[in-house]
Amino acid sequence: MQRSDSRGRDLTSLDPRNFRTLWAGSAVTNVADGIVKLTLPLAAVSMTDSPALVAGTTLANTLPWLLFSLHAGALADRVDRRLLIMTMAAVRALVLAALVSGILADMLPLAGLYAGALLLGTAEVFADTTRMSVVPMVVPRNRMESAIAKLTATETVANEFIGPPLGGLLAAAGLAVALGAGGAGYVAALLALAVMTGRYRSERNPRSMASAPGLRADIWEGVQYVWRERVLRTLLLVAGGASGCWSAWMSVIAVYAVTPGPMDLNRSEYGLLIGAVGVGGVVGAAAAPTLTRRLGRPVVLAISVVCFAVLLGGPAISSSPPLIAVTTLLGGAGAGAWNVTYSSLRALVVPDEMMGRYSGVSRLTSWGAMPLGALAAGFTAELIGLKAVFWGGTALSVLVLATTLRTVTSSEFRQVQARAAATYEPDPAQPQRS
Repeated sequence: MQRSDSRGRDLTSLDPRNFRTLWAGSAVTNVADGIVKLTLPLAAVSMTDSPALVAGTTLANTLPWLLFSLHAGALADRVDRRLLIMTMAAVRALVLAALVSGILADMLPLAGLYAGALLLGTAEVFADTTRMSVVPMVVPRNRMESAIAKLTATETVANEFIGPPLGGLLAAAGLAVALGAGGAGYVAALLALAVMTGRYRSERNPRSMASAPGLRADIWEGVQYVWRERVLRTLLLVAGGASGCWSAWMSVIAVYAVTPGPMDLNRSEYGLLIGAVGVGGVVGAAAAPTLTRRLGRPVVLAISVVCFAVLLGGPAISSSPPLIAVTTLLGGAGAGAWNVTYSSLRALVVPDEMMGRYSGVSRLTSWGAMPLGALAAGFTAELIGLKAVFWGGTALSVLVLATTLRTVTSSEFRQVQARAAATYEPDPAQPQRS
């Protein structure tokens, strides 16, 4: 009989090879994501010269985060999480096969491209929301921070540094080639996950697809749980506010940076500037476990928000390219460190049977804030000016910092950290035996 620990995990899944396989599958998936997200707008450009219609591919691809994040989290708590991720990889591969066929036959309409982007985005929501729920099932608690750091850094490198440039090279050979390569990546990820051993369904959640009340009831239960967890709820809202500010910065920085903008950069220089975000993200994610051990989780979370405020404040006070490059690097580092530090705390505290739904609420808050931030930035820049966006973001980030400091210095936060410490396990590598 398979053994489970007090938090409902199947201990046979703690084989170190399972994490390495999950890690490899995540890396391949994120490379494919980077290729596909660069190629979809290029495919739209080949069909229309309307900027709004080209932007429609991005809208279709990201809209599912607002529509389905909560549903994805609830479903992850009902089914085998590994099989759900594998199913979504298969769906994405099939969608891309259909798009490639349409391109090769010269029969793919713009509406078909939108439909494909929407389906790809929906599959991404279910897969990404579920993936982080699998991590606590394959990694001992005392290695959680390190595991999440590896995943976060790898995702950043694959999605931002490898996928897009590779997609550009492949797209030069043909849009069908690029999308086909993305599909092959999803198939490779599916095959990698297929070799994982153990069960990946919450053993403490007795519900099944047939007997459980409806997904709506599960979703509501998840929302109530997040609301009751005051510290995690506050940090979740902080992350949402930061995501909105980040999206606002991203939506207007090109206008500010590229000629004839104040920074007077060419497109290549702008690419290097945005690349600094990724470099910082990798450094911050890799350093987070060490910094947490030496400085403590409260200090790392606070410093992360300070770095983010610096990112927003840089363009507000100067148009100097070297200065903005430094603030961009720091902002990326803060984001990477926050993601690892907060995600590991969440993974240690949230019970396994609630992990999927918590992830769904988290994704909705973070990703759902992005279109709102972009919308606010667009109106502000149009009506007042670009500087107003950066000053407004800086002011909001100061409020976010104050909220973070108040939270991480509270007695409630110390209690949450004590709960996290209580879940550490003596032995790491192999399943326990009685």
